[in-house]
Amino acid sequence: MALPQLNTSPKYELKIPSTNEQAFFRPFLVKEQKVMMMAYESQERKQIVKAMLDTVQACLETTSDVYSLPTFDIDYIFTKIRSKSVGEKVDIKIKCSECDQYTDVNVNLDELEAPIIEGTKVVELNDQISLTLKYPTYTQFIRDPKILESSNTEMIMEIIVSCMDSIQTGEDNIVLKDEPKEEIVKFLDSMTSQQFELVSEFVQKMPTMTKTVSFECSNCGAHNDTVLQGLDDFLS
Repeated sequence: MALPQLNTSPKYELKIPSTNEQAFFRPFLVKEQKVMMMAYESQERKQIVKAMLDTVQACLETTSDVYSLPTFDIDYIFTKIRSKSVGEKVDIKIKCSECDQYTDVNVNLDELEAPIIEGTKVVELNDQISLTLKYPTYTQFIRDPKILESSNTEMIMEIIVSCMDSIQTGEDNIVLKDEPKEEIVKFLDSMTSQQFELVSEFVQKMPTMTKTVSFECSNCGAHNDTVLQGLDDFLS
């Protein structure tokens, strides 16, 4: 005799930031939660990212390829899924700016708004050469573990490489996914400081979830206004 299915999961609506597509999602179930818990227990960044991607793929109804969505899309969607799965409100430990002690601050994940996408994706390096940039994906991070495991400076360089989409020289358009990584790095290394700054600015200003929270330190009583930014801040 077949066992009954427990839940007909409710569906919620969201807008995918990079595409403006209206999509529906459901809360994650025990089978997805187990995978996430095992990934967090492993403390391996690659396993955590893969589990997060697989959870979004399982819970989101969309015409978009989940594994090709930019990182900020996945962060936002996963946070929305989590809020409907285990609770909209989370306690986050935030360091006081005065005494460096941590205070538990209650944050409502449902109040987070989608990241705002701004800025151009084409950088004019000189009169003859321009560089088209794209937002990186977690799939790229999984394929290139250096992005997840490197020091901060190395990580930024790896992310910049992953953002480089194509180079335009006059009538030629060189698609970089078809080029060896060593050649891409060599091109990056040949830039002047000013040119590199134009490229790195794109990475530094990538869309991300942000929220300003105010709290009184539980240790010294000082008032704090802290900006939370990125998935790690909201799910810490």
